[in-house]
Amino acid sequence: MVVTGGKGGPGATTLAVGLAGAWAAAGRSVLLVDLDPAGGDVAAHLPVPDVRRGVAPLLGLPAGQLDPAAVRAESTQVGWGLQVLVGLAGPDTGGLLRPAATLALLRAARGVVGVELLVVDPGRLLPGSVAAGTLGLAEVRVLAARADLPGALAAQRALTATQHAPGMAVVAVAVQRPADAAELANALSRPLVGVIPADARGVRRSLQTGQPSTSGRLGRAYATLAAQLHPAGGRSGRRARHRHRGALGPGEEATPP
Repeated sequence: MVVTGGKGGPGATTLAVGLAGAWAAAGRSVLLVDLDPAGGDVAAHLPVPDVRRGVAPLLGLPAGQLDPAAVRAESTQVGWGLQVLVGLAGPDTGGLLRPAATLALLRAARGVVGVELLVVDPGRLLPGSVAAGTLGLAEVRVLAARADLPGALAAQRALTATQHAPGMAVVAVAVQRPADAAELANALSRPLVGVIPADARGVRRSLQTGQPSTSGRLGRAYATLAAQLHPAGGRSGRRARHRHRGALGPGEEATPP
């Protein structure tokens, strides 16, 4: 699964962490990979003791040595069923994420023994971006969109940046009111697959504890969305063109989780 967004700031990374945490809490083995060329933020959400490990050492390996064993060695176990491959330290190293190297890393990550779900946070979806390049490998493609005017405009631009737009699952994040989610669906002229409520206290608690939200409003919203998006039982790259049961269409209002 690739979880991307149309603009910087909170949204896609928080959603990727929340989904990974929900699947791990449900008993799945998950590897969360941070490929944001602007500087990975996943490590700020989870208890990663050594941020020098992760993506950067793998991108420096000679050809032929980037394999599933190398990915596993650079991954950090941050909880039961959840491993993380930490992203780059900052935007000055984003040039390391060349297309061929990025795809080779993802193919190796897909082969890590014991991992059932691979969740990738590739940063903003722009023409020619890392996110645009990773969508072709994904079974499930998710676009996080804030339910406000800037968020809707950013989501519209993102959807025009990829040929995979028809099959992308759009999720409204940090939603204050159900009507805001309905307005986003109208602006994009497409249904929303899920709605994540605004919960500053829940996000703050998650950051302070270093664990994804698995309870409360956020935890319930992530668990519901994770069940819908699971490649084996929910949306897949091939089936995502069809409206999923429970999706929010234009003109409909969401019921807060």
